[in-house]
Amino acid sequence: MIGLFFISAVYGVIAVLIFRRSTDRASVRRSINRILAHVMELGLFLDSPGLVFGAQRDLLRENLRLLRLVILPGVILAVLFALLYPPMNAVYGHAPLPVGEPSVVTVQMNVMEPVELEAPDGIVVETPGVRILRDREISWRVRPLRRSSGELRFHVENRAVTPGFFLRDPAVQDIEIRYPRATILGFSWLVWFFLISSVSAGLLWKR
Repeated sequence: MIGLFFISAVYGVIAVLIFRRSTDRASVRRSINRILAHVMELGLFLDSPGLVFGAQRDLLRENLRLLRLVILPGVILAVLFALLYPPMNAVYGHAPLPVGEPSVVTVQMNVMEPVELEAPDGIVVETPGVRILRDREISWRVRPLRRSSGELRFHVENRAVTPGFFLRDPAVQDIEIRYPRATILGFSWLVWFFLISSVSAGLLWKR
């Protein structure tokens, strides 16, 4: 939770800095004020369909104007989050394999070559590799016998490949380990990430 809190807070700070440097704050403020004014118009002139229709049209136009003002920082933050998501989801989005329960490990191959799976102490490989030639996949069933930590190793010919963000072996395309989903105090890490980053951004924006 400490690491997630730090990363989320920094993301919120970066979001504020990007918005401050790449948007015209006066124009954004005027646009937001106009949006609020048009929303109030909808409630004030319910008995005048013509005025309500005009307020809806102006509200849509002002929302599009606001979107144009914030689209550049929005795209920058979206790209930054896309880069952060894979490593953060690997750390915070998956719980350990349950002790005593089976799981499936699958390797997606670019070229079908002989592959053997070596498990660390505390995990047993219960089945030989099941090959699906059409999909170029090989799957094993594994079972943790006790709480432990270690790396699975895939021996491809005379090479050893381990799961990671960047697979450098030319024969291996992807490795999938079916971890259960993890929660932090009952919620997904994404909920905490956006909540903490929003609070951090809001506090810095007020300052």
